[in-house]
Amino acid sequence: MAEKYSRKRTRKREPRPLSHLLSGLVGGILLGIAVIWLGVLLLQRVGVSVPALPTISGIGPSSQAPETQITPLVAEGITLGSTNQTPALNQQQALLLASELEPGAASHAKVTGAKYVLLNYPNTSTPAVHANFKGVPAWMITYQQIPQQSSSQATYDLYVFLDANSGKELLAVRV
Repeated sequence: MAEKYSRKRTRKREPRPLSHLLSGLVGGILLGIAVIWLGVLLLQRVGVSVPALPTISGIGPSSQAPETQITPLVAEGITLGSTNQTPALNQQQALLLASELEPGAASHAKVTGAKYVLLNYPNTSTPAVHANFKGVPAWMITYQQIPQQSSSQATYDLYVFLDANSGKELLAVRV
């Protein structure tokens, strides 16, 4: 009797390159993050309170969003930021304090306004001419179109910055 031997083809398994292993690992991590993100979104949609996920700096909403800049203030080196923090002083208190600090401007200005901002006014000179303000929560009180005493037609604007927590005058700029 003749026996038949079947010859199985055996193929050696070649090792996978490292790049295949790394791409599989990265893909798995990204898939896991996507599943977690989708789960959080679905839970928030249903109304379940989910703790905030950590953010990466420079991506997503910022606590100091850009603010429309005022050209005369920028010329003086002052920039403004915005925030969603709640100030200790309310707008009416800030207006009252500013009117006590600058009574002439408050009574003669044609336009008065108040805005809660973050004050940025770096001290770049030596010796220091003013304090170094960086992201200081402040009320910016604007007195616009104040008539000059020397001329009946000329006007100027005054910007008064008050500390949003204490009410202390930080800065007054006449332009």
